[in-house]
Amino acid sequence: MKITLALCLALCACTAFPKVEVAERANPVATQPPQLLPLDQLLAINAQTSGAETAGQTAAARAAALRARAAALRNR
Repeated sequence: MKITLALCLALCACTAFPKVEVAERANPVATQPPQLLPLDQLLAINAQTSGAETAGQTAAARAAALRARAAALRNR
């Protein structure tokens, strides 16, 4: 047990670790946080109505695409 501990300590003392350079970080106090946009401006930028309507439209488009694919497969 003592020999194992001595070998482990000797190995740790002999091991050379690479030097790690510290990256400079911006001072969080000095930097200004980004300005948040109001909801109406965000909606105008994204040109979306509401999440529920968008999800419904997406589901309807998927269903139509699946129906068209099924019809194409039936006509083969």
